[in-house]
Amino acid sequence: MNKRVLTFLLFLLTITNSYGSSLLDRIITVEIKNTPIKTILGHIENRAEVKFSYNPSVIDIEKRVSLSIKEKTVAYGLSLIFNHTVRFKAVANHIVLLKNENETELKERKKSNNTVTFKGQVIDASTGKPLPHASIYDVEAKLASSSNSNGFYELTISNPERNRSLYFSKKGYHKKIIVLDATSKNEIIKNIRLERKENVEKIAPLSIEPIYRPIEERAISGGLVSQETYRHTENLKEIKETRIAQISFVPAISIGSNLSSNGLITNNLSLNILAGYSNGTAGVEIGGILNMVNGNAKWVQLAGMSNLVGGSYEGIQVGGILNSVRGSLKGVQVGGIANMVGGDFIGVQIGGITNLTHKDFAGVQVSGISSISRGDVYGIQVSGIFSGAKCGFTGIQLSGIGSMSDSLTNGLQLSGIYNTSLGRFNGVQIAGISNHSVKGNSFLQLAGIGNITRKNVGLQLGGIFNYARVNNGLQVGLLNFSNENNGLSLGLFNYVHNGYHKIEVYNTESFHLNLGVKTGTKRFYNTYHFGVLFEKQRLYSGGLGFGTHFDLRENWGSSVDLIGLLVFKNDPTTFEFNNLYKLDFTVEYGPKEWITFFAGPSVNLSVMQFLSDEGDYPQYLNVTEFVQAEEYWGSYQGWIGWKIGIRI
Repeated sequence: MNKRVLTFLLFLLTITNSYGSSLLDRIITVEIKNTPIKTILGHIENRAEVKFSYNPSVIDIEKRVSLSIKEKTVAYGLSLIFNHTVRFKAVANHIVLLKNENETELKERKKSNNTVTFKGQVIDASTGKPLPHASIYDVEAKLASSSNSNGFYELTISNPERNRSLYFSKKGYHKKIIVLDATSKNEIIKNIRLERKENVEKIAPLSIEPIYRPIEERAISGGLVSQETYRHTENLKEIKETRIAQISFVPAISIGSNLSSNGLITNNLSLNILAGYSNGTAGVEIGGILNMVNGNAKWVQLAGMSNLVGGSYEGIQVGGILNSVRGSLKGVQVGGIANMVGGDFIGVQIGGITNLTHKDFAGVQVSGISSISRGDVYGIQVSGIFSGAKCGFTGIQLSGIGSMSDSLTNGLQLSGIYNTSLGRFNGVQIAGISNHSVKGNSFLQLAGIGNITRKNVGLQLGGIFNYARVNNGLQVGLLNFSNENNGLSLGLFNYVHNGYHKIEVYNTESFHLNLGVKTGTKRFYNTYHFGVLFEKQRLYSGGLGFGTHFDLRENWGSSVDLIGLLVFKNDPTTFEFNNLYKLDFTVEYGPKEWITFFAGPSVNLSVMQFLSDEGDYPQYLNVTEFVQAEEYWGSYQGWIGWKIGIRI
C-alpha cells in the first residue's frame, strides 16, 4: 500500500469528535464587569463545579474583562472571555485551557513531522520515593505512557501545537494536570509529585469477588490486554474520550491505532483484525475473534468467537461462541453457545446451549439446552431442555424437558416432562409428566402423570393423580388429594384431609351384609362397597359410586348415593357380567358425632348376562319388579328396594 495512503488512513482513525462534554455544556449565569480573568474563572469553577488547568505564562489571566451571560453553557462563556484566542478541552473534572496558534505556522509544523519528548520522574509527595506504574496522558494527542519501576517516564508525540497538557494519575493518588510550553523544544523534562489519597479502598481478593467482574480486571482480560493498557485503564478511569474510528490487531501487545490508550476511548467504528479492546463502542464493532469493551457499548457487535462488555449494552450482539454483558442489555444477543447478562435484559436472547440473565429479563430467550434468569422474567422462555426463572415469571415458558420458576409465576408453563413453580403461581401448567406449583393459584394444570399445587381455582387434569392443598375448582384424575376442598374432585379415589370420611355396615333387599366406605366432602364424596348374599346360590358384589350429604337439622341429615356394583358367584370365571346399579335415598340420625343410623328407599337396575345352575336367570330376594325384559344377550330388571344400617 502507498505510504501516503496508509498515513492518511491512520490519520482518519485518530480523528476525534467535537469537544462536546458534560463539563463544557453545564449551564451557568455570570454577571461580572472589569475583573481579572483569573477571578472570573474562579467564579465559573464554583458555579459549574469544575476545575481549570492552564499555564499562566502562556495565558494572560490578569487581563481584565467583563462577562454577562444568563443560563448559557460554560463553553459559550469561555469563548466570550478569550475571544477565540484559547481552545479548551474537558478531561475528567478539569477543563484545560490552551492558547490557539497561528494557522499558517501550525500547518508548517505539521509538515515538518517534528516530535517532542516529555520525560521525568513521578514521585510520592509524602515519602519522596519514586512511583512506578503511574500513567502520563497527553490530553489532545490521546496517547499515554507509564512510569517504570524507578518512577521515570517518557512520552514522545508529534508537536504541531506549542502548548501541551499532560495528565498524571495513579490509582490511590490525587490527579495532576500541567500545561507545558513546548516552543522550539524537542525534549522537556518535568518531575511530578503526586499526593496520596486518604482512606484508599482496599482491593478484595479475586476469590471473594462477585461472579460478574469488570472486563479490565486481570481475572477476565488476562493476557488479552497488555499490562500497560491495563494500568492506564485502572489509573485513568475518569478519562472518557471518543474517536470516530480505530483499528486494532492485537491488544495484548498494543498494536493498533489507539496503542496503549485504547481502554480509555469510545469508538464509533471499531475494526479488530484479531481482537480489540476499548472503553466503549457507539456504533459498529467487528472482530475477527474477540471484541472486548471495558465500559458501555451500543448498536452492533460482531465477533467470530466472543463479545465481552464490562458495562451495559444496547443493540445487537452476534458471537460465534459467547456474548457476555456485565451490566444491563437492551436488544438482541445471538451466541453459538452461550449468552450471559449480568444485569437486567430487555430484548431477545438466542443461544445454542445456554442463555443466562443475572437479574430481570423481559423479552424472549431461546436456547437449545437451557434459558435461565436469576431475576424476574417477563416474556417467553423457549428451551430444548430447561427454562428457569430464579425469581418471578410472567409470560410463557416452553421447554422440551422442564420449566421452573422460583417465585411468583403468572402465565403459561408448557413442558415435555415437568413444570415447577416454587413460588406463587397464577396461570396454566401443561406437562407430559408432572406440574408442581408450591404457592399461589393454578387456573389450569394438565399433566400425563400428576399435578401438585397450593390452590386450584380452575382445572387439574392428571393422568394418574392431582394434589391441591386447597381445591376450589375441578380435579379430574385417577387419584385426587387435597387438604381442603370447596370444589369438585372426579376420580377413582378422592381424599380430602379435612373432609368427610365414613365407614358403613348395612343391609339391603339384594345383599344381606354390606360394607361401605365414603371419602371426600359432604358436598361430593366417593363411596366404595362390598356385599354378600347368603342364599343357595351365594353371590358377591363390589363396586363404587359417588354421593352427596345434606344437613337437615341438629343430629339429622340425608344422603343421595349413586352406586355401580359388579355381581359375581364363587367362581367369577363362569360368567360374563352381571351389573347392579343403585340410587339410594337415606335419612340419617346421629345421636353422637361418631355414630349415625340411617335408612331409606333405593331404586335398582340389574343387567345380567350369566345363567343359574338350573338354566334360569338368577333371582335376587323376593322383590317387586317395575321393569323386566329379555334380549338375545341377557336380561335386565328393575325394582324398588331399601337400605338400612349404621355409619361410623
